[in-house]
Amino acid sequence: MPTHFSSGVSNTSAGDPLYEFGMLDPTKWHIFFDDFDTTPIAAQWTLTATSAGSGTSAITVPDADGGLARITTAANENDGIFAEWISESFLLESGKKTFIKTRFQVGDAIQSDLIVGLHSTDTTPLDAAMRFAFVSEDASASVFFNSDNNTTDSDSSSLATLADDTFITLAVYYDGVTTIKCFANDALINTMTSITVPAAEMAVGFGYLNGAAGAETADVDYILVAKER
Repeated sequence: MPTHFSSGVSNTSAGDPLYEFGMLDPTKWHIFFDDFDTTPIAAQWTLTATSAGSGTSAITVPDADGGLARITTAANENDGIFAEWISESFLLESGKKTFIKTRFQVGDAIQSDLIVGLHSTDTTPLDAAMRFAFVSEDASASVFFNSDNNTTDSDSSSLATLADDTFITLAVYYDGVTTIKCFANDALINTMTSITVPAAEMAVGFGYLNGAAGAETADVDYILVAKER
């Protein structure tokens, strides 16, 4: 049975303007969440298609319960598309906790490159100067977490082995000091310590490239990024 709080729940102290609000104060966190009920548009996302030949890669929103962003690549090797939020609005600050959670699947787990998370503005986020994101690289079905501050590049151990057309949920927690905890399907897989995280603002982004000739798809169910103010 659920516990009922008829008078509400608060995360503020007595005397705070929202003390009697009856709900958690949303201003204590900077939160980005996209469930992809609508197609990413140019007014909000910078969309960059990569084409090695003819054909065009695209992002669409098919009929799917809960919302879904579907990347469909053109048919040449290294075709795909990247989407990055138009502003770099997340800075990993000392003493401020940060969370990232996402759910996605890929059509070809081995022959593909994928990134989901935060990165400095770059139309090819896999090569961005700064990254704080989940990454999977061509010729490997392994997915890992990467923190790159443009000086030190740190990778987690493998968090999971991707499988074709199989959804996986990945999450990361940064404690605001030097520790990063990485999760796969809600289980703690790896703890990274003594990490110097990127020190500049980053944008939310995701993207997918096929690693062999032939059109492929990748589905991103949602992306959540939350940081303490």
